[in-house]
Amino acid sequence: MAFSPRSKNEILTDMINFVKFNTAVTDFTVGSVVRTILEAAAIEDDEQYFQMVQLLDAFSVNSARGSKLDLRVSDFGIVRRSSVKATVPVRFYDNSLVQDQLAQDQLSGSSTVLLFDSAVFPTTGFPYTIRLGEGKPEVQDRVVSANDITLNKLTLTTTLTSDLAVGDRVSVVTGASSRTISLSTGVSAPATATQQAKTYRTTEPAFIVAGNFLSNEVSAVADTAGTIGNVAASRVTQFTGSAPFQGAGVTNPSSAAGGLNRETDSELRARALDQIQSLSRGTVLAVKTGAIGVEDPITKSKSTSASLLEDFEANEVRVYIDDGTGLVPDSVSHAEAHATVGTGDGVHFPSTSPGVDDDTWPSSGYAITNFTDATLDSTPPELFHYSAKNDTFPYVLYADTAVTSDLDTYYVDALTLSAEEGQTRFNCHDFPIVRGAFKLYRNTGTSWTLLTLDTDYRLNKGTGEVQLTIPGGLIAGDILLAHYTYYTNLVREVQKVLEGDPLNSIQYPGVKAAGVFLSVEAPAIKRINIIATISALPGYAETDLVPLVRRNMENYVKSLKIGEDVIRAKLIDVAYNVTGIADVHVLSPTTNTVVLENELPLPNDSSGNSLVVIS
Repeated sequence: MAFSPRSKNEILTDMINFVKFNTAVTDFTVGSVVRTILEAAAIEDDEQYFQMVQLLDAFSVNSARGSKLDLRVSDFGIVRRSSVKATVPVRFYDNSLVQDQLAQDQLSGSSTVLLFDSAVFPTTGFPYTIRLGEGKPEVQDRVVSANDITLNKLTLTTTLTSDLAVGDRVSVVTGASSRTISLSTGVSAPATATQQAKTYRTTEPAFIVAGNFLSNEVSAVADTAGTIGNVAASRVTQFTGSAPFQGAGVTNPSSAAGGLNRETDSELRARALDQIQSLSRGTVLAVKTGAIGVEDPITKSKSTSASLLEDFEANEVRVYIDDGTGLVPDSVSHAEAHATVGTGDGVHFPSTSPGVDDDTWPSSGYAITNFTDATLDSTPPELFHYSAKNDTFPYVLYADTAVTSDLDTYYVDALTLSAEEGQTRFNCHDFPIVRGAFKLYRNTGTSWTLLTLDTDYRLNKGTGEVQLTIPGGLIAGDILLAHYTYYTNLVREVQKVLEGDPLNSIQYPGVKAAGVFLSVEAPAIKRINIIATISALPGYAETDLVPLVRRNMENYVKSLKIGEDVIRAKLIDVAYNVTGIADVHVLSPTTNTVVLENELPLPNDSSGNSLVVIS
């Protein structure tokens, strides 16, 4: 029986009725002795009910407030989140440094460079050293022998060793000073019309190398906790005290984030309820239910059915989904093609080479030559980085360094280019990964090896996580590359819903239990061949009924979900739903058709032609 608090008047009425029917007392008017006694008792009972309500509220997560709410959720190991200070990455710069930018692209081998304004550079005291391309892999120092301020041209004593792009920084090294910016340096984002100034202090020292304009990136923490410390990129531009050196400046290349206010009662309650309710999540039903109804925001396709299969041998849970059409999942394969070495500007592909366009080769990234589809060629593979490409014939990947090898070239995901000693865990850039489409290559400095799945490493296809099982892990300096195909659109969206997204836990809290390897895939299609004969009632033509019976049988099979058997009796039943049918004989299938957990029944072939034959 549910608890129902009672009011003083309800209690008093019941007391008066009880005394009236069990005694000879008749005077219950206001002010009478008996009524006054009963009123006193009713008031005390009412107070007890009130205290019980208060006690229940204090013990309910839904209604508890303040410290009482803290006590209730602490029973489940949940603590109210304190306010958190925002952190911001900052870089310091040296405005006193003599520096400018390249006015045009400069190719490797050039002995001159053009600036927007070379007049800021010394015109005497030759030779002196400059730095070109600060902050880029192709950064290089060169000695200047002449400065033509009319043409804004600097003449170099040695040629450039790699290509540089317009806008790359050029600065004077000779005479420049190194700078040290101590930790706890105060910086700030100035006040605006709607916001007060936000102040931060660095948590580590920063250094500007002689000839560099920018320092290394360091972290700064807000002086005040809470969301007030969050600010957009490029807003931190001032020092709270004196500048660390004359001409010093500061900027934040990305936003200040992570600042949180103390958790409110409503926020704590919502988080606690989510956590408490999640204790029973991750069941088979929860995972299947979580997969159904997910809509891809790009293609707008929606998952209409799902099936779950536990692979005990591989310690993996496979979730098969369909969008009602016999899902053919969208995927992207890492590019590969046969190439020839160009004339110093990169890797060239012949006009017959497939896939060298925007959809297969990213605009920049890592690639490796001398690979075959499954093994490594006898010629040593050559890894290179390219920063640009030509999308029309002749197809070219413009490598940052000279490439000498020909043959097969693969686009690769560089998991590490210089491993730490004993490192075993890595993350792929793209996921979920298509089953059977993953290759992992290791370079120890002397040779390349194609690693073996489940022997040398384990792969979580859903999250793209790789864990090496090689004893001792990698050797310091090892290179680890991956080449694979990954899902996009609906499969990726369902994977994210079930797996959860740590970068967006509000929208994607996840469904599966921790420690479970979960892979979302399309089911195998099971083609259902149906052969049947019909006869018509008087007044109906069998030729008119055939397409109606075929449609009903097709619709029945199409209505089945992943893993649902095709019932022969249902085929007969839906045929009889057509008005005018006298008799139906299903010749094939002769029994119910078993559909496995990873199969989807369809009544048509791969071209969409019906497999239902009615005569």
